[in-house]
Amino acid sequence: MKIIQTLLLSISLSFAANASIEMTSVEPIKEHITIDVPKGFTLMSDNMLKRKYPSENRPKIVYTNESGTVNIAVNHTQMPLDDSKLDGLKDFMLESMKNYQPQAKEVMVDNKKAYILDFISHATDTDIHNLMLITPYKGTVLFVTFNTTKEEEATYLEAGKSSLMSIKFK
Repeated sequence: MKIIQTLLLSISLSFAANASIEMTSVEPIKEHITIDVPKGFTLMSDNMLKRKYPSENRPKIVYTNESGTVNIAVNHTQMPLDDSKLDGLKDFMLESMKNYQPQAKEVMVDNKKAYILDFISHATDTDIHNLMLITPYKGTVLFVTFNTTKEEEATYLEAGKSSLMSIKFK
């Protein structure tokens, strides 16, 4: 009986943690895209961007929690992509990331077909759970990526999924 009580308590605390994430709408690409992010997330500083994303191809727009352990990055690339080539890009991404064992799920975001790639990557001190949305926008690739450390996953994963699905195109 005590085991069942403990299990029920941990489940209810898990739901409470997920339910407590309040979201707010932001406009990462002015007059083009809105997305809901957890309240309190701010734009990542240039200094933190350079540390967390050392490549020069880093996203320019990243919303993050105070510690930088949970991020939502928006990257509207110059890489051409139309609706007819989305499946091919998804297949290419799955193949190029096969070491991470990604799973792809087709979704509709604001009446546009998109894919969310779900995978775990490894940092030096923790695992990172990644959700990467890919879709064409104005003839080029739009990547919107949510990532969280494994330690923050129970608190933020559902909010991350909700964030990706909240995207609105203007």
